[in-house]
Amino acid sequence: MRKNKFGNIAREIATIAARREALALTAFDAVESRWPSLARALLEDAGSKRRAAHWLCAPSRACGGKSPCDLLAEGDEDRVWDLWEGFGEADVPRRPSDLQLAC
Repeated sequence: MRKNKFGNIAREIATIAARREALALTAFDAVESRWPSLARALLEDAGSKRRAAHWLCAPSRACGGKSPCDLLAEGDEDRVWDLWEGFGEADVPRRPSDLQLAC
């Protein structure tokens, strides 16, 4: 009986992980449609759509636990650029304006 319980839990975790992956990729598709320059910069620096999508959905301590998706939903593209500029190791994308805003 106990073995089945853990099997069910493992299957549910796998299902949730697959759904989360799909939602992250859907979020990136939405960013590509609404903020194409941001999507291009994320994709170029992250190296893959999957990495960029996961970054978009990950909470950031720098912004009080909000994810870049949360910030975009609030209309705060500048803070997302600021977060991203701190993400890369070498060359980081610059947003179109030269304004530097802190989170």
